[in-house]
Amino acid sequence: MKIRAILFSLLCCVSTVVLAAESYERIAPLVEKAIADKQLPGAVVLVGRGEQILYHQAFGFKTYSPAAAVTTDTVFDLASLTKPVVTTTLIMQLLEQGELRLTDPVGKYLKQLNNAEVKNITVLQLLTHSSGLADGFDRREFWQGKAGLEQQLAKLKLNTKPDQQFIYSDIGFILLGLVVEQITGQPLHLLAEQRIFQPLQMKDSRYLPLDQPSQQSAYLQRIAPTEHLRGDADYQKLLPNYAQPYLQAVVHDPTALRLNGVAGHAGVFGTAKDIALFAQMLLNGGELKGQRLLSPLAVQRLLTPVVIGNQSRALGWDMQTAYSAPKGDLWPAGSFGHTGFTGTSIWIDPASRTYVILLSNRVHPNRTGSITDLRAKLANIVAAGIGF
Repeated sequence: MKIRAILFSLLCCVSTVVLAAESYERIAPLVEKAIADKQLPGAVVLVGRGEQILYHQAFGFKTYSPAAAVTTDTVFDLASLTKPVVTTTLIMQLLEQGELRLTDPVGKYLKQLNNAEVKNITVLQLLTHSSGLADGFDRREFWQGKAGLEQQLAKLKLNTKPDQQFIYSDIGFILLGLVVEQITGQPLHLLAEQRIFQPLQMKDSRYLPLDQPSQQSAYLQRIAPTEHLRGDADYQKLLPNYAQPYLQAVVHDPTALRLNGVAGHAGVFGTAKDIALFAQMLLNGGELKGQRLLSPLAVQRLLTPVVIGNQSRALGWDMQTAYSAPKGDLWPAGSFGHTGFTGTSIWIDPASRTYVILLSNRVHPNRTGSITDLRAKLANIVAAGIGF
């Protein structure tokens, strides 16, 4: 009986993979149509289940002048995937080490804050975008570097009372990045390398790709360009001597660019394979191939839903909000993910141990292309092909 049960289990696993493979035939036409409709020039799609990669394909070109095709190892500006992958993970590591608590007020660590209400915002509220802070700084005011940021923080005020509503805030994660740097005494990009990228062997993930001396030329050639230099007023001010027409290997997010490319809300570049390794770590309870980034209880707390009004977030991750297009219509409650403005997204379903990664440069040559529909339809195709 035991042998029969084992054989039946193996057959079920095989049929699940075959069924999924049949569903994946729908992915290529979906992405190719989006490319033909000028929603994006190219993309990489990766689908995995546990540590098994079920689908990993590249589509289109890095630009609309087909000089270089997108490959599965193309490097993309990950934009706001920086928030959950780097900043949230570092915060949870510090929590495990007894360096902070979720209930700590941010003013405990950031003395440059002057407003009493802002000082009392908690780490938890920042992680769940329920702090009451605005989505970003006033773009009409030009500033640059840490000195300019200090001036912005000194006059920072809340837009709404904390815990009243979900307002997706880059400012909140910039503050979290500063908290991490204040506690550790180290810059964010080095911490990300030492505590996340190296342990998980995320070899293509990094801040500041132009500052990497080893194999720089080969790596830079793999990076997909983003927006035209004329696309944002900040670009020309911050990059007066930049020779290329498009941003490449330079962070696309204007606020991260003001901060010289390193911030808690954006700035990381990477590949689909690297993001898959990070997803595997979370699905394995914080450990991958002998390297433990987080404890199982930290991962459990990380993924406990926090309801804000009629929307739901995990710590640093999305669950059910207006940004949840990568969830589609089929992934169940308890699944989670995140998007990036440049055209990146990931969605992870712990119940089936499945993850869907879409990396693109939809902001090339400008930020008018929308892939909201593509993200949702891709999620539905993958979810429908996964057996339990």
